[in-house]
Amino acid sequence: MRNYRDSYTTVRNSVLGYLIRSGDAFSQLVNVVIFFSQNPNESISGRSYRLQGNWFWGKMMVLIDWIFSPIQDDHCKKAYCNDLERAKKLLGTA
Repeated sequence: MRNYRDSYTTVRNSVLGYLIRSGDAFSQLVNVVIFFSQNPNESISGRSYRLQGNWFWGKMMVLIDWIFSPIQDDHCKKAYCNDLERAKKLLGTA
């Protein structure tokens, strides 16, 4: 029985990781194509957090955090931190 649970957990984590990476890639694409971002490696959530002092992006941050509130607190802040970590890895400084 334990072997079945380990296999299930491995598959579940792989699928969940794939869905998260796909969602992040889609967010980056929309950020560039729809919102004309100059940074193709920044998510909409991360950009919203970074530019929260701007009227539009501040409202966007509130909306995104509200949408993700059932599953994650401070989503935009965490997305911003993830964007920074990804950049550090890309530069080899992480």
